[in-house]
Amino acid sequence: MRIETLDLHLTRHAKAEDKVREFLNFAELPVRIVTGKSKKMRDIATAVIVEYEYDFYFESAHNFGALIVCEPKH
Repeated sequence: MRIETLDLHLTRHAKAEDKVREFLNFAELPVRIVTGKSKKMRDIATAVIVEYEYDFYFESAHNFGALIVCEPKH
């Protein structure tokens, strides 16, 4: 199964929130958001994900630069 991915590399922090919103508005979950090593970029992406009330987790214990976004488990 191929998972739809938003790669935020080369995206300015000021544009990141809008890109995440646009992606989540039309994507079918689960999806991957690649934030890279930037803590600020990860914080921007996770704030939008939490606002949308979706669950997320890191792609792996060794890669904190990619988030998997999924439907909430409640």
